[in-house]
Amino acid sequence: MKTALFFAVSLAAASVAVPASADEFIQDRYTRNALVQVCTETADDNRRGLTKTLREYRISKQNAVEKVVCNGKNLMDFARINEAFRVAAMLQPYEDRIKGRVTIHDVAAPAPN
Repeated sequence: MKTALFFAVSLAAASVAVPASADEFIQDRYTRNALVQVCTETADDNRRGLTKTLREYRISKQNAVEKVVCNGKNLMDFARINEAFRVAAMLQPYEDRIKGRVTIHDVAAPAPN
């Protein structure tokens, strides 16, 4: 009797555990595909493709600069290593926000003499 009860409980637990791991696999595959596409577009120096990919996966440029890692390097360092100058220039303002750099432009016109 105990064996039958143990088998029934084990079967019920296994049926609950399998869908959870399948969902995690699908989510991990989704995340992996997003990161691969972002890194590929960055290495190709394709600004338009990178913007489209970020929009498709609903990743802000700020989050991409802060959190995306390609080949062990953050996104900006990865772009610089791969000589993706156009992508690096596009993402530079977002990196500056992280560093706390502020630029001040005086918009007041000089006084007439």
